[in-house]
Amino acid sequence: MNTTQEIQILLIEDSPTDALLIEEALVDVQDFQHKLVHAERLSDALSSIIPTHFDIVLLDLGLPDAKGIDTFRSFHQKAPELPVLVLTGLEDMSVGLLAIQDGAQDYLSKREISSSELGRAIRYAIERHRVAMALKESEERFQLAVRGASAGLWDWNPQSGAIYLSPHFREILGYEAHELPGLNQAVLDAIHPDDVDRVRESLAAHLEQKRAYDIEYRVRTKSGEFRWIHSRGHALWSPSGEAYRMVGWIIDVTERRLAEEALRESREELQRLSANIQRAREEEKTRIARELHDDLGQQLAALKLECARSQGRVDGADGPTTQADMSNVYALIDQLVVSVRRIATDLRPAMLDDLGLIPAIEWLIERFSSLYGVRVAQRIDADDIDFNDDSSTAVFRIVQEALTNVARHSGASEVRVDIAHNDRDCIVCIADNGRGCRGDARPASNSFGLLGMRERATALRGELKVQTAPDRGFTITVRLPLAAVGARDHETSRGVPR
Repeated sequence: MNTTQEIQILLIEDSPTDALLIEEALVDVQDFQHKLVHAERLSDALSSIIPTHFDIVLLDLGLPDAKGIDTFRSFHQKAPELPVLVLTGLEDMSVGLLAIQDGAQDYLSKREISSSELGRAIRYAIERHRVAMALKESEERFQLAVRGASAGLWDWNPQSGAIYLSPHFREILGYEAHELPGLNQAVLDAIHPDDVDRVRESLAAHLEQKRAYDIEYRVRTKSGEFRWIHSRGHALWSPSGEAYRMVGWIIDVTERRLAEEALRESREELQRLSANIQRAREEEKTRIARELHDDLGQQLAALKLECARSQGRVDGADGPTTQADMSNVYALIDQLVVSVRRIATDLRPAMLDDLGLIPAIEWLIERFSSLYGVRVAQRIDADDIDFNDDSSTAVFRIVQEALTNVARHSGASEVRVDIAHNDRDCIVCIADNGRGCRGDARPASNSFGLLGMRERATALRGELKVQTAPDRGFTITVRLPLAAVGARDHETSRGVPR
C-alpha cells in the first residue's frame, strides 16, 4: 500500500466517547496520513458513501438504526466494494467473527484499540481487500473470456488417456453431451487424416520439449463434414519432468478460415483490377501530356509568328508596331491561357465544382468501399473550412491516391479517413490495418504514391508524415496550414480573408 497517499476513512459510531478514542488513536498513527468522516447512524453513512470515495470503513455493530450482524450485512450489501473493519465490544466478539465470514476484513475491540494495532489493521484490511477484488476480477475475466470465445474445454491425463470434454466441446463436433466417449483416442480419430500427424507432432513437442501447443486443424463432426478448429493447451509436469495433466480449449474457426480463403481470392482479383486501373491511369496521363504538348505547341508557334510580324520581320513588312499588331499578340496570349486552363481542368475532377470537396470525398469513399470490399470508417469535420480550388484538388487527390495505394499494396481490410482541423491546420489522415513496411524504408519514385502526395502538401506549405511497421498498417498524416487551404467561417468575422 502506498503510505504517502492520504487514506479516506469512514467511521460509523454512535458513541461520542468511543468515536473520540478512535480519532485520538488515528492521530498517533505514523504509517499514513488520513482524513476522517464520522457518521452516527447507518443511514447517514450509506448516504455519504455515494458522493465520497472511502478507502476503509470502521463500523460499530450497535447503532440507533441497526443492530448486530445485520448492521454489517446491510452495509456490505449496499457497498460491497469497500473494505470494512468491524468494531465490537467485549461482549460481542463472536459477532465479529460472523462478520468476517460474511466478508468483513477484520474486527477490533473498541476498548483495547491502540494506534499501532489500528494502523496495522487498516493497512492489512485495505491490502487484503485489494487482492481479493483483483482475484475476483481475474476469475470473472476468465469466465467471460471462455464464454465470449465459445470455447470447448478439455482436460487430459496423458498417462491414462482419460479426457474430460466439456458440453460445448462435444457441441462443436455436433454431439450430444453423452455421445462422444471421454477417451483421447476418440478425439484423435476425429482429426482429418491430412492433419493428424501435424497434431501429434505439436502435442509431442509440447509434452517432451515444453514448446507451445497452439494449432489449427480439421475435425470430422457427427454429420461427417469437416470443420476447422483452433486448439490451445498447457501441461503440468512432475518434478521428474513427466507430464501428468494437460488442460486446453478449442474454438470453431471454420467461418474465419473460409473468409480468409475468400479474401485471398478477392485480393487476387483486386490485384488484377488494380493493374487495369494503373494502365488506365498511365494512358490518361499520356493523353493529357500529348494534348498539352500539341495544343501549347501550336499556340506558342502562332504567338511567335505574330510577335515577329509585329516587329516588321515577316513577309518583308516594315514600319512601327501598331496597336492592331499588339491586339493580335494579346489575343493569342489569351488563347494560350485558355488552352492551358482547359488542359489543367482535366487534372481537377469536375465533381469538385459540382458537389464540393466533402461530398466528393464521401462519394469517393463509398465507391472505393463498394468496389474493393474494404470497410472504410470516416470522420470528416471540415464543413467550416472554405477550401480554395488548389487545396480542394490537393486534398481530394491525396485521399484518392491513398485509397488507391491501399487497394494496390496494403492488403488491408479496414481503412480510416479523418479530415479535421485545429486553429492552425487542416489535418488529413488515412490509416489502414494492412501489412505496412519498415519505417526506415525510402520510397522509390513510384512507391505508394508518396512522392506525388508529398509534392501536393509541399505546394500548400504543408507537410506529410508516415507511420508504419511490418504488419502494423500504414498511416499517412498531412498537415496543411489553414492560411493556404482556405479561411474558416468563424474567422471571417475577424477579418481573415477567404
